[in-house]
Amino acid sequence: MAYYVFQVSDLSAGNKQRKAIEVFNFLVRDNNVWGFGQHTANRRAIKAGDKVLFYLTGVNNQNFVGAARLTSGAYENKDPKTQNLYLDSETLRIDLEDVIVFPEPKPRKSFASIDWRPAQGGSSKISERDYEVIMGNEPDKIGGAEEMAEEEMAYALEKHLEDFIVENWQKIDFGEKLDLFVDENGNKGQQYYTEEVGYIDLLAQDSNKNFVVIELKKGRKNDEVIGQVLRYMGWVRNNLCSKKQDVRGLVVVGERDPKLQYALQEINAKVSAMIYQVNFKLKKY
Repeated sequence: MAYYVFQVSDLSAGNKQRKAIEVFNFLVRDNNVWGFGQHTANRRAIKAGDKVLFYLTGVNNQNFVGAARLTSGAYENKDPKTQNLYLDSETLRIDLEDVIVFPEPKPRKSFASIDWRPAQGGSSKISERDYEVIMGNEPDKIGGAEEMAEEEMAYALEKHLEDFIVENWQKIDFGEKLDLFVDENGNKGQQYYTEEVGYIDLLAQDSNKNFVVIELKKGRKNDEVIGQVLRYMGWVRNNLCSKKQDVRGLVVVGERDPKLQYALQEINAKVSAMIYQVNFKLKKY
């Protein structure tokens, strides 16, 4: 059994439009179905028995609104009743059971300890622990008000930086040409789920198809980020690399750090660092 997040966005086709919450209510709550496009990530991987959370995307959303268990994979169904469910007639049908609609939406930012981050695409994997925390079956990390505020700020900053890098990928100078990795199931290398060792911020490949693990250092201790990069590299080597492929790490930081430099000099053949800069200016109204 696997765990997924299905991202729900506003839809439009011709003169028909549906807000994200309307899409969720109509398909999931009222009809116990979901739909994937012909190129949606994980369309070939999902199967009966998998569990899924539904997450509303968009500036005014970013909330978990429900959950369900799959009773099928994604499949074509040309029955007129099925066709009437979707705005796009090419949509692949997914059948659901044990549908739960949360009494109140659960904002992503309200969870202090889950690692899952929304990424581009209609679906993504999520860890069992993150799933159980969001469902309320396991406790979230409890901290003081100051700690919670710092956690929320760190999450927001890292998420914006990560999204900026992905959206401007072709314009960013990495010192070489890198392409964001996409696996055989269509999962992009943003918040790439590894099952055993968590989520990789960004996973790319160079011109020789060698892997590059990119981690954004936001609020994490030097020992933690270096250990994290090395764990991810080990997982990529064991699970994604062929015998001819290699893997290395890249840590993206906001400023130079002597402690980080000491760590990097011992593993500089495998892990490097780059500094990002953000320009923010104010002008008279």
